[in-house]
Amino acid sequence: MPVIRMSTTPITREQKRELVRQMTEVTMEVLGTPEQSHIVIIDELSPEALGMGKLTVADMIVHQQKGGK
Repeated sequence: MPVIRMSTTPITREQKRELVRQMTEVTMEVLGTPEQSHIVIIDELSPEALGMGKLTVADMIVHQQKGGK
């Protein structure tokens, strides 16, 4: 039973549906497993909960909006 897990910032319901569909389809092709055996988990992380370097992603977005580099 394949379990597929990905983490992302919040995404729309439509994007989630498409990710689940495509990840399941590719895994079925590669592994030859039936559709019903797949589990897809999408962890949504807020920009405040993600950090790159010394900044949170939320801070990076604000910095970019202010014209920073």
